[in-house]
Amino acid sequence: MPADASLQNFGFVYGRIGTARGTTTSSAVFAFDTGFARTVKFALAVDGGFAGRNNALDPSLTTGLGTYVVFQKITPNGAQARFRAWQANKKTAGGSAATSTWASALTGVRAEWIAFGY
Repeated sequence: MPADASLQNFGFVYGRIGTARGTTTSSAVFAFDTGFARTVKFALAVDGGFAGRNNALDPSLTTGLGTYVVFQKITPNGAQARFRAWQANKKTAGGSAATSTWASALTGVRAEWIAFGY
């Protein structure tokens, strides 16, 4: 179910725009159907979660902290767009301390995407 149905219905002949929500695989692959009949030629995705995984008791004290997901395009599978998901955790408010790992079996991933294909 798309998080924003208005984006899911916006499209053009060789392109689609939408949102996808789900869980990454154990190998950090995030895949979703684009609605094309045959194949995806190119796709981009950005984190639509807005660091909502910040579980601090008082989020106002930890502004800017949280979990962010970065998507790296990998070979599509027919009409499915596929991305390797990287999880970046910001550790200090206002600082630069962060870690980055594969987002293996991460739940609640939301991507806003654009894809071109036919």
